[in-house]
Amino acid sequence: MINKLPHIKAFLHIFGIAAIVIITAISPGCGLFQKMLTSMDMHPELVKRSEEFPGSHKCGDCHIDIYKEWSESTHSKSYINEEFRVATNNYEFEFCIRCHAPETVFLPLKKNIDDNTGISVTPSEKGEIAPRDYNLKDGVDCQGCHLTVDCEFSGPHSGISPHPIKQNEEFYKKSELCGTCHVDTFEEYLTYVGNGNDETCQDCHMPAVKRKLIQDEPWQKLHKKKEGKKHTFSSLSAIEKIKDFVELKFTEINNDNNQITGNVEIINTKVNHSIPTGKYGYREVMLLINFKDNLGRIIKSKQESMFVELNNQIKPGEKKIYNFVFDLDDKSGGHNELEAILLRTNFNRTDKTLFARVELQLDQLKID
Repeated sequence: MINKLPHIKAFLHIFGIAAIVIITAISPGCGLFQKMLTSMDMHPELVKRSEEFPGSHKCGDCHIDIYKEWSESTHSKSYINEEFRVATNNYEFEFCIRCHAPETVFLPLKKNIDDNTGISVTPSEKGEIAPRDYNLKDGVDCQGCHLTVDCEFSGPHSGISPHPIKQNEEFYKKSELCGTCHVDTFEEYLTYVGNGNDETCQDCHMPAVKRKLIQDEPWQKLHKKKEGKKHTFSSLSAIEKIKDFVELKFTEINNDNNQITGNVEIINTKVNHSIPTGKYGYREVMLLINFKDNLGRIIKSKQESMFVELNNQIKPGEKKIYNFVFDLDDKSGGHNELEAILLRTNFNRTDKTLFARVELQLDQLKID
């Protein structure tokens, strides 16, 4: 005889959820049913530390939009990207791994060999985030930012969920969350914030969005749209939000003795940290000053680079002035414009992010 018990259990499980959905939909006060549903703890594996946690893809079964954003972000690739592997000598430096693959940002953890589970919530001796040794390919995963020391998920919103959840709105809206790992940038932020610009890391790098936290059925029927944040964590998000965060302009343009001379001024007008920022990895911001002909071809060019290591980064509110001199010769005939480009790039110059660009037409300048 075929064992029908598993099928009966599955039917009762689905029927129970459907009943709660219906009752919740028609009931004006559904607090009791919310508690019932949340207390069912249908996915205990999601709050398990060690390899029992199936990975962030499991969170994506319900949080579809958030998972898609995270999976395309640098956080999801923080461990597996080639630059990190090379910089850590093939993952030799644990100090780096603790933030590129953290157990949790809530409390430093350490392994306890006397514990049968091998995991302890005791603070580490150095007071630092502990690196995990499982699901490394997920990098900064869902648990890294949302798992508490009590093995519950925490977030800025309360709600109905098939796993334990704690609302911690204040923590998730403050830059301290990001500063747990981005220590150097956070210290800069604390120095400059409050001078007419109180935006947090999340305000710029996690664009605001109003949506349901869950898109899976039947859970989304139990949720209303709420104000939240996209999980993009990118400088591109910040650029889209504050397009004019850097002021870039030409000044004191002159034409003497068959030369074009002048300055390019750069001002960090709206960012509460330096450009570039951070002390780890290759972080270069480059200024290109181009002299172009009437076909848009670059005749002459000058390059300036900014690094934190050289202490020539653009600090908040700071003005930097770079001068240039372009000699005019026979190849300079048909000149048309000056162009200044500010961008971020990597060591191989294969990845470029445009910060600002300005052009100056030379039609009104007298060229001998």
